[in-house]
Amino acid sequence: MNDFAPYCSVDVASELVACCLAKNVPFYVCRYPGEEQCRFGAQLDGAPVAGLVDGFRVVPFDIEGDAPAFTIVPDTFAADIATLRNAAVREVCTQDITLVDTSYEAYVSAVESLVERMQRGDMSKVVLSRTITHSCDTIAFLPQYYARLCRLYPTAYVFMVSYPGVCCWVGATPEVLLLSQPTGYATMALAGTRAVNTATPWGNKERDEQQYVAQYISQILQSCQLTNVAVRTYTKQAAQVEHLCTHFDIVSPHSSDLRDDLVQRLHPTPAVAGTPTPKAMQAIAATESHARKYYGGYLGEALSDGRCGFFVNLRSMEFTPHAVRLYVGGGLTAHSVAHDEWNETCAKSQTLLSAFQS
Repeated sequence: MNDFAPYCSVDVASELVACCLAKNVPFYVCRYPGEEQCRFGAQLDGAPVAGLVDGFRVVPFDIEGDAPAFTIVPDTFAADIATLRNAAVREVCTQDITLVDTSYEAYVSAVESLVERMQRGDMSKVVLSRTITHSCDTIAFLPQYYARLCRLYPTAYVFMVSYPGVCCWVGATPEVLLLSQPTGYATMALAGTRAVNTATPWGNKERDEQQYVAQYISQILQSCQLTNVAVRTYTKQAAQVEHLCTHFDIVSPHSSDLRDDLVQRLHPTPAVAGTPTPKAMQAIAATESHARKYYGGYLGEALSDGRCGFFVNLRSMEFTPHAVRLYVGGGLTAHSVAHDEWNETCAKSQTLLSAFQS
């Protein structure tokens, strides 16, 4: 790809989504933070490419797990809607999601066990997730649902990606992994959560949680010898909650080698895994009753000149023809209280659940 996909309106994007879902055509659609229009691409010729090439990349949480990294290499865009309408329906084998989720009691027990380990000094932070699953006719529901997400969350990266039989996901994420800028790149450390417009200062638990991520990113930038970096920390609103955010502006020429090296080092950050990362990921695999697949991974457009728009796959849900499964998580530290952590996941889930009724 020599440039990002061309723009289209949200209404046109919804029509394109409906067409691709009905025909099982691999596609992506995304609306960048602060923009009004969407970008859309579909792949009619062949299947998405295994691995990371130019195009729309989708990378799982655990790159060594069962969910494959792949790239949609678009050959059809928003202006080609007539071509999509005339495309043949593809035969795809899909497996429906089972309507079983983590109970409150199981979640609290898992949090308490992990907190005890952190109090012993085994880890500093671990991110625990759970799922919320609903039956749903997604072909009828998702096109307008995507439009509602765009309308409700203008500062989020609102996306949908579908590779039928492999990965079908939709969400409105607040978190940049790596984003090209006119003078280089930007990334962020986003952690610590509370209700919007909380009057009291951030607590020690949230500050610690966020600091682990910020230090991790700083060390990676230094290891890449990127020293011309502007850093600022602020409170960032994300739908019904707000987070502590440290923003890194990196001055550097665009380069596909630098971009790919940075992303490989950054992912997964302590914001989605924990710290130390290998031990936190082992704890996640041993504790969570579900496979994360693409939740906590990243996705977005990659161009041949090194430009990119990669965002962390958060505030998101997986879908099959007859069900949607929301994934929601929170960072635990030695100061975490299990009931409060459950309530935090409930608050985060409203980003997607509130759009069901809008």
